[in-house]
Amino acid sequence: MKHFKRTALASVINLALFGIPDAHADTEALERRIRELESRLEKLDQAGALSSKPVAATPEVEKLTRKVNTLERKLEVQDEVTAGAFQKLPVFDAGADGFKITSSDKKHQVRIRGAVQTDARFWLNDNTSRSIDKFEVKQARIWLEGYFFKDIYFKIMPDFAASSNILPDAYLDYAYHPAASLLVGKFKPSISLERLQGDSDGTFLERGFPTYLASNRDVGIQLHGAFSKPGYKAETVAGPIDTKNTFTYQIGVSNGSGDDGSPNNNSPDTDNNKEVVGRLFAHPFHHTGYSWLEGLGLGVAGSVGNPDKQGLKAQATPIGRTTYLDYTKLNTGFAAPTSDGATYRIYPQAYWFSGPFGAIGEYVISSQHLVSGRTDVKQDNKAWQILASYVVTGEDNSFAGVKPIQNFDPLKGKWGALQLAARYSELDVDDATFRIVDPNLSASKAKAWTLGANWYLNSNAIIRADYENVSFDGGAARGRDMPNESIFATRFQLSF
Repeated sequence: MKHFKRTALASVINLALFGIPDAHADTEALERRIRELESRLEKLDQAGALSSKPVAATPEVEKLTRKVNTLERKLEVQDEVTAGAFQKLPVFDAGADGFKITSSDKKHQVRIRGAVQTDARFWLNDNTSRSIDKFEVKQARIWLEGYFFKDIYFKIMPDFAASSNILPDAYLDYAYHPAASLLVGKFKPSISLERLQGDSDGTFLERGFPTYLASNRDVGIQLHGAFSKPGYKAETVAGPIDTKNTFTYQIGVSNGSGDDGSPNNNSPDTDNNKEVVGRLFAHPFHHTGYSWLEGLGLGVAGSVGNPDKQGLKAQATPIGRTTYLDYTKLNTGFAAPTSDGATYRIYPQAYWFSGPFGAIGEYVISSQHLVSGRTDVKQDNKAWQILASYVVTGEDNSFAGVKPIQNFDPLKGKWGALQLAARYSELDVDDATFRIVDPNLSASKAKAWTLGANWYLNSNAIIRADYENVSFDGGAARGRDMPNESIFATRFQLSF
């Protein structure tokens, strides 16, 4: 009896801490009543013990016994209610992966995440109008993501660091089965491999030239899925890069936002023509026993569209953001061109990660029609890149970054992880472009080589440092080359 009452009382106290104010008072009253009744019963028992003859149960004793039994049952019911209430409470979790609230049945979850990137950029040659040393907040993002009823995933991610607040991602993903999931909203089109890498997971501060011939974000719908090697179960797919499965695919239809374009601030679509995007990616050595080839991924992506007088975005260098192709700087007599007519992109792509080593490579052809008045030129721009990285402290390299074996704690002799990297990238502008665009004000080719070092203080905090040198073909008066861009940049980044 006493053990039962202590359990019930503890449960009621716990419920009171979660905002049930009357439970504690009701139980105390029941406890007091039971003690009073038990005291009276004990006195009657003592009286019976003093008599030489057994004392028959009196109506009063029977009445008291019934009351005690009734109160005990009430406490049992109260304990059952308490236990049921605890089972329905959500689970709160906070750690390196953000803050999560998960329902008790694990069917629903909301996760709060964030990322801050603070940069410093210093030009080592002051021969361009943009060569201004500066500090800047590159990203300041807080986003919500999670799922409902296990299958319906969502993400809402605003960025407060842009000149005008933008919404890079806002989508729903119905991942009912690994082989077929449906993504709708605003997201990264599945074209450029490096673009699909997380914005906080890249090897360098900025992506290479091939990325800028793909759309940054677009609004549309996408069917995607994954399959594993026979005999193995496919994992649920939540994104286009899925290293746990042997084969992934994406095929979708979107508004079409042009090379490096993104529909920000709810900008409306301007025509009925849509863009079709498709991608296939495979890890051919999954579950083969060749551990050094498990991290090899091969794929191809592409898009086709038919925009109607779509605006053209200038092309700029990766880190310094020096404009080298400006569609508004025209030959005499031409109006600003637009993309009008059939377009397509082809993106062969690959990566390989094995132990501390990592490499990424991709090539792209982006074809479109430039129309200015009655002038129509077919423009085929090309870009490619190859990058390699190595984690000198021995941690595994991956497409999603590096997780240090030891977090930064210098007083204990722990220094985190160090990754060194190198990249070569170039973009070749089709010569036909310069029938409209002034060749004295835009370059026909940009070539960049980049060296980088990433110091992972822990899984969330990184200090990056890059040096990049970009050279140009053409772009200056009388056929001369634009001056080289030489820049050093560093970033302190926190992502959770």
